[in-house]
Amino acid sequence: MRYDESYLKIGFTVINSGEEEKPQCILCFEVLATTSLKPSMLKRHLETKHPSSTQKDADFLKRKTERVIESRLGDLEMFSQDITAGLKASYEVSRKIAAGR
Repeated sequence: MRYDESYLKIGFTVINSGEEEKPQCILCFEVLATTSLKPSMLKRHLETKHPSSTQKDADFLKRKTERVIESRLGDLEMFSQDITAGLKASYEVSRKIAAGR
């Protein structure tokens, strides 16, 4: 089964693991098995783990998803900056070693 945008209404987005799509809860970030990529399984997770959110409308879950995505992009940007700083430092060390020889 493949991810469908309507799963956002149930509180799930998708992550790709290799060639597999795995559902991820936008409320607790739990990643479920690929075999759980069925509306009935996703609803079951929502009802058992987040009973207070079962009555939330699709707009609430969509806004929550957008906040999660923005947060992930921020994390990615910070990670990218760390890598860039590391590469620059590595380059400087290599340049100094080469100049000293």
